[in-house]
Amino acid sequence: MGSKKRIASKLAKIIDDDWIPNETNLAEIVSLLNDAKDDAETQEKLKTVDLRILTTLLTTYRATCCDLDTHIFEILKLLEKFGTDLSDLQPLVFGEDARKNYENLRRMGLDLHVRITPDDAVKTFFDAATLWNTTKYHVRPLTEENSEKIYDVRFVLRFFNSILYPASPLSSKLFVEHNCLALLFSCTSSTDSSVRTLAFACLQKFVNHLQELNTEVFAEKALILYLIRLFKHSFETSVPRVSSIITHFFARVSKLMLNPSSEVYPQIMAFLCMKPIFDTQNVPEFYKLLFSSSPEHHNEEREWVLTLISEAMLEPMDYQILQNRAGIKLLISSFTSVWLDRKSRSLILRALQNAVQMPSVAHDLFTREGLHIWITSIIQSGRFNRWEKNYLAQVFCSLLENERKYQRGEKGKEQACKAAISAARICSKKIMSVLENISKDPQFAGEQQKALVSMGRIEKAIGRKWKRKKKFNPEV
Repeated sequence: MGSKKRIASKLAKIIDDDWIPNETNLAEIVSLLNDAKDDAETQEKLKTVDLRILTTLLTTYRATCCDLDTHIFEILKLLEKFGTDLSDLQPLVFGEDARKNYENLRRMGLDLHVRITPDDAVKTFFDAATLWNTTKYHVRPLTEENSEKIYDVRFVLRFFNSILYPASPLSSKLFVEHNCLALLFSCTSSTDSSVRTLAFACLQKFVNHLQELNTEVFAEKALILYLIRLFKHSFETSVPRVSSIITHFFARVSKLMLNPSSEVYPQIMAFLCMKPIFDTQNVPEFYKLLFSSSPEHHNEEREWVLTLISEAMLEPMDYQILQNRAGIKLLISSFTSVWLDRKSRSLILRALQNAVQMPSVAHDLFTREGLHIWITSIIQSGRFNRWEKNYLAQVFCSLLENERKYQRGEKGKEQACKAAISAARICSKKIMSVLENISKDPQFAGEQQKALVSMGRIEKAIGRKWKRKKKFNPEV
């Protein structure tokens, strides 16, 4: 069977009553479509795909990052690339909630069908909480656990691009309230240049939309416009890759602008209005918020910036932004201070845990910052509870494992390796003694189990080889 017939046969099965979507069949269609990229005859045939096939795919689609949804997105993208016209279906609403819309379209035709408005499309088909989770986590590597909890930004950006047309009836305030603007900021941190390009294009379209003459008036409109312009004017290149710390800051501020009653609102707004250009190489207001002098809201301001750092510590470039202000030194020196409450300490631990997940960052923390020594020195303190000690041990485990990976890799050096393993063994003994005490306390079963897991990880890391692999050794 020829390629054209095989593709047609596979697509035709989608509209069968007994069709059940599964990853294998969809992956096969994607493979066939990719094979047809140089087949002009097949592409010509695909320009007239049955509308029912497209609508069935869209009603099956959930716009998440799971394998099933990813395959559907690839099919739609390839069909559009080959000439299939999707404009009749705009806006491309999806899921079971979209079934009635597409049934009305097929029944009434384009002339009589009433399209879903941009506002209804955003409110009905995108969950604000999921958009916020996507804003925070889409840059991170996908796992089975989070793939269905975040949207596929490639689709979402295309959707936003389609509703931000000139004279669109879209409510600007709704777009900000629903975390859509926050996601646009966040997508400029993507490793995919096409995603960044589309994000910057959508930001410009939203700026144009804010400036259009319409009846929508809300108090924060000028501030939102100023925020986007400040962001765009802070870069020399047109489509830069921005650190997650910076994009998360702008994402959070876009939400904050609609909440002037927030305790941190005055401090952040004063900072934004102070300078016409934003410094993208430092954590915004790091010193002022961490060491807040506010007599009433110092805890809230400190927690705001620590939350920003802990959630945005995703890549080595984010770590470097923090280190431009000696951030790690300040965080670990503040950890034992009496003015820091338990919540702030937990945020610092979270930031450290995210940092040590990156091998190159873990190596820097091990060799330059002496994080393993710091953990060893404070984990024995009676000031901290079992949860905090277990968290410190988990940070130590990740630090140890990634330092070992570094030493085993191409950049590992013999003398540095000897020093690293010696330091790791000395620190491990003291940490193991603390964990052993926790593991013997049956009163807190959860913490007891965590301690046992950490002990196993430490023993495993110490017991394995640390020397550089032979394949990386220079030839004699």
